[in-house]
Amino acid sequence: MTVEVANKFDPAQFLTDFKKTADAIGAFYSESSIRGTLKTFKDCFQDSAVIWRTTNRDNGPVNYRFYLRRRLDTIDIATKAGYLEPDNQMARLITSWSALYNGHTEQWCDFHPETGLAKTWVNLKGRRQVDDILNAPEVPDSVRAHGPTFYRLGLKLVRFLAADYEGSTMNLYFTAPGPVSETQAAQYTGLAQCKPPTEQEFRNMHSFLNPQGFAFAVTMEYETRAIKRVAFYALNLPENQLPAVNDRVLKFFAEAPSYDKQQTKNVAWSFGLGDNKYMKAESSYVGELATVLRDVGSPLTSL
Repeated sequence: MTVEVANKFDPAQFLTDFKKTADAIGAFYSESSIRGTLKTFKDCFQDSAVIWRTTNRDNGPVNYRFYLRRRLDTIDIATKAGYLEPDNQMARLITSWSALYNGHTEQWCDFHPETGLAKTWVNLKGRRQVDDILNAPEVPDSVRAHGPTFYRLGLKLVRFLAADYEGSTMNLYFTAPGPVSETQAAQYTGLAQCKPPTEQEFRNMHSFLNPQGFAFAVTMEYETRAIKRVAFYALNLPENQLPAVNDRVLKFFAEAPSYDKQQTKNVAWSFGLGDNKYMKAESSYVGELATVLRDVGSPLTSL
């Protein structure tokens, strides 16, 4: 839902909008937790594009994220505020990745509405070789062992990285070769020991994934190297066009206010261990997400 007002982040308005959106889809939240993150990362939210996201699962939370447009050590901010322990292994991983390419990177953050900081991202500011990422100092040798498999499947270039603190998982966001094929989709879901997409799922994915190359994420456990989940992303969906989604996602897109010039919508098809499937939905809030996605070179469904 696009709202015709000035495009500037306001914490009080965000909290009002958040509660309205979460209530509309039956999502739980802690107002005090949200207030805490808005206070701790105040300058980050002011200088960023901000989005919110949810899933098609009942009672799935409405998370929120900022895409910071400058280099800043958000790990230091989070540690001083008590969100992270100084020796957190996932935080060390983010710091290691952030130092790549002479530190020419940016950090973004995801927040859970009840627990606070959930994930830190690293924007690599370009398509980078997966070997560089896997050879960073804090990456376990067991995870590096995935390198040949990634190469065999055409997963050679990475744009973004992330670490999830609750699950102790690491995410690599590749630009995968397109257009997606049924064989390719089956190989990719097989990484997570999940069945291939159904015929309907594949038709939807094929219709909305960028045929020139699409965003594809691999989630791995830090300690065990196990690939827990993969996801195919359709970024910046064409206006008034959506793949097949359930009523919860439709309501989320309809109710979530956007102060951008045009509401930017992203979806992802997620496949996990034990044939655990769900869909993700993201919506721009403020700060012109579409501009950020173009500036960082994301493979967009619609320009």
